[in-house]
Amino acid sequence: MNIKEIRELIQLIEESAVEEFEMEKAGVRIRVKKTLVSPLKNSIKNLQLSSEDIPKTEIEVLEFPTEETESNQIFKSPIVGTFYVTPKPDAEPFVKIGDPVSKGTVLCVIEAMKIFNQIESDIDGVIVNVLVESGQPVEYGQPLFAIQVAN
Repeated sequence: MNIKEIRELIQLIEESAVEEFEMEKAGVRIRVKKTLVSPLKNSIKNLQLSSEDIPKTEIEVLEFPTEETESNQIFKSPIVGTFYVTPKPDAEPFVKIGDPVSKGTVLCVIEAMKIFNQIESDIDGVIVNVLVESGQPVEYGQPLFAIQVAN
């Protein structure tokens, strides 16, 4: 998500009756929580609002760990485009969490300039996590999959 999308999301939440919202997208988790403070702090006679009486919004952005470990390797996007985990909208995904993969196994397709590029695994292992939602734009080098390397 970019800053503009995050700002729009925060504005929508502030204008709504939603008190708490949490979302996970492309390896980023966003949690927005409104805390409302009563304007009648000590008594009914106190009609003047202070800055602490205004509703506050807390924003927490948590990045998922995407670093490589000894047993897990992060598979990154080789191109810029739109990520798809299925060959067609109503088809089964190429791979799911827990699926074994080997060199040459198609993991996903990335659409770039109306061309659907099949992206193949370059290692043997098991899919541990899919880090991008289908239909989302991806950048060059963006983590797509966490793969536990086969021994």
